[in-house]
Amino acid sequence: MSQGACVACFCANGHIMTLSVPGLRPLMDVNYLPLTDMRIARTFCFTNLGQAMYLCSPTEIQRITYSQDICENLQAGELFTPVETPEAPNRGFFKGLFGGGAQSLDREELFGEVAAGKASRSLAQHIPGPGGIEGVKGAASGVVGELARARIALDERGQKLGELDERTAAMMASADSFSKHAHEMMLKCKDKKWYQF
Repeated sequence: MSQGACVACFCANGHIMTLSVPGLRPLMDVNYLPLTDMRIARTFCFTNLGQAMYLCSPTEIQRITYSQDICENLQAGELFTPVETPEAPNRGFFKGLFGGGAQSLDREELFGEVAAGKASRSLAQHIPGPGGIEGVKGAASGVVGELARARIALDERGQKLGELDERTAAMMASADSFSKHAHEMMLKCKDKKWYQF
C-alpha cells in the first residue's frame, strides 16, 4: 500500500476493505468488527497514513493500523508523565494550630488593637458619594420617569387589547351571520339539480 494509492472503506457488514485505484481490485478484505453500534459507523474515519479511528464509547477513541510500514514505526506514547512526589512538609498548618503544644501568642499580634480593648478610630467614617443629595434626587426622578413610561405603555397595551376584543367579537358575529346565510342557501338549493341553477 505504500507504493501506490488505494481506497479503504468500512462496510456495513463490519469488514474493512481496501481496493486498488483505478481498477478497484480487492487488495484486502478483513472481518474486523460486527456492526452492533451505530456510533462506530458514524465516527469511523480513515487517514492518509494507513490508520483509522472511531469512537468505541462516548469518551474513548479506538485507533487501528492497516499498513505494515506504519505498524513497524508505531510509537506508543505515555498518557501520564511520571513525576516524583515532593517531600512532606515538616509541620502542617492544622497540626500547628490545634495540636502543636504550648506556644506563646500575642493577642495584639493575632487580633489587632480592636481586640486589645481600644476603640477603632474609623468606626463611623463619611464616604462622599457621587452627587450627594442631588444624585439621589436625580436617580429618584429617573425612576419616576421610567415608571411613568411603563404606565403609559401599559395603558396603550390595554387599549390595544380592548380593540382586539371588539374586533374579535365583530368577526364572530360576521362568521355566525355567514353560517346562517350559508345554511339558508343550502336548504333553498337542496332539491335542485345542477341544470336548474
